[in-house]
Amino acid sequence: MPSSDAEFADALLDEASRQAAGNPSVRRSDWSTGTVTAVDVVPGTVDVDSVRARRLESYMAPRVGDRVIISQSGMGNWIAIGRTASASAALGLPLPPKYKAANTDRNNTTTRTADPDLTMALDANAVYAVEFHLFVGGPASGLMVTSWIVPPSATGLKGAHGPSSTAAGVDTLTNAGDNVPGRFGSHGFATAVTYGRRDSNTNLLYAVETGTVITTSAGTCAISWAQSASNATATRMGLGSWMRATRIA
Repeated sequence: MPSSDAEFADALLDEASRQAAGNPSVRRSDWSTGTVTAVDVVPGTVDVDSVRARRLESYMAPRVGDRVIISQSGMGNWIAIGRTASASAALGLPLPPKYKAANTDRNNTTTRTADPDLTMALDANAVYAVEFHLFVGGPASGLMVTSWIVPPSATGLKGAHGPSSTAAGVDTLTNAGDNVPGRFGSHGFATAVTYGRRDSNTNLLYAVETGTVITTSAGTCAISWAQSASNATATRMGLGSWMRATRIA
């Protein structure tokens, strides 16, 4: 027990300070983590339970369920610094793109299978804009044929823009990737698309396939490919080919 009124006052002050240090409403300046419960009730803000915090410009595309860091100033105002974990893929922000760090060659096969590099997982109940940028080549009788793998029950269409199946590496312009006949179709995901060639599988042409994938269940999205006709000379998906998926709804 304190031996004097002064000692008692000191002890009481110490205890009050200790309690205040653990109470943000007393000390006013604090940071913590929480889960977003509402977005843009007031434009530019997120709600974390009863706290309404203004978002930093770097905290883009917030979603209910995001785990975020919030911080309070000494004046009592709150800011949302950013997410520590997303509720799901943020709208308008691409998933990390996938690319080929080396060529993939396939010969003696017409069975289309997923490229080992150009594949990524999509969430359920979402809409994605998906892009494949492909460097394609193959022998005359073993041109590249592609199709898409998408999550079960996914809907949408793909567009294919690249060298037509009649493009053949038999002249100087074609072998320079110039004056090449093209294809510009819109197709179902499983529809086979055949691309032409330059003069060998080491001289590649460029094809772009894009589409909107509307999912009901989670699953894999990938470019699947093989030869149009079985050939001992390899058909090639070239180094530097890449894909990107951006959630848009």
